[in-house]
Amino acid sequence: MRKIIHAILTPTLPLILVAGWGCADKAVSTPDALLLVETAYKQKDYQRLMTVTDSLEHTGDLLNATANYWRGYACDRQKQKSEAIAYWQKAISDAAKSESPENLDIYVKSASRLANLLVLNRDYKATLDMANPVVERLEALKCDSTSDYINLLIYIGLSQVSMGMSEQNTQVGFLRACRKHRENIDKHHTDAAYKDAIAGLVNIAYYCVTAGNYESALYFTSNFGDLLIEYEQRSEADQQYVDRQVGRYTIYKACALNKLGRMDEAAEAYRAFLATNFSTTSEGQKLAQDYQQ
Repeated sequence: MRKIIHAILTPTLPLILVAGWGCADKAVSTPDALLLVETAYKQKDYQRLMTVTDSLEHTGDLLNATANYWRGYACDRQKQKSEAIAYWQKAISDAAKSESPENLDIYVKSASRLANLLVLNRDYKATLDMANPVVERLEALKCDSTSDYINLLIYIGLSQVSMGMSEQNTQVGFLRACRKHRENIDKHHTDAAYKDAIAGLVNIAYYCVTAGNYESALYFTSNFGDLLIEYEQRSEADQQYVDRQVGRYTIYKACALNKLGRMDEAAEAYRAFLATNFSTTSEGQKLAQDYQQ
């Protein structure tokens, strides 16, 4: 199950990191330098990515924070988790020294990826200690609308849930994340905005179920379902993707209802789950085990 959630939690990596936050000075990384990094990234040549990053940082074509972000990324992909954590911590520290667009972009991306690893390592206190100050800084700078920022809100909530903090406190962060996702959808109307929001709600629903917060799980699962209906009506909606998400939606709903003793409703949701192609996949079958226990 944790491997499944790892795939969901890992943020989507853009091909070019300069996102145009518009929060302060110009970035210093050159387009040619970013192209070299992008090429190694796209080829999944992580040793070359490390070499190129070292060289470009030495020549001044990459910011220190950007270089450490990519080193962390390369280490993570090579299963060198402790090294990835160290590089992303350094990238956060380096990026905190400037409010340039590139530094802020790297700052939140590094924090999001670091939080992902820390949550997967069940180091929830370290997640909160790192993520809370990053979120506060981004909010103070009015740079709080990207998917990576919203991911941080979710990681904070997941850590609070896992540490047994009050359900009311965890819901505040989750509700903020949902609101930010809704704002991004309303502003951009893109496939990516919908999928970012759906991934966020998948994680929230899953962790609420596993933490035993079943009423909260139903609330966020309901929001998840509404979002899926809205996404499915888009002309470019990927039906295979929709089937996977409907499968997750129905099995999380079935699990929560079952634990609340609402057996008829749980059985109906489970039948809807079995009607999806997703239910026949290895991931779907693993999720079904949670309902059957």
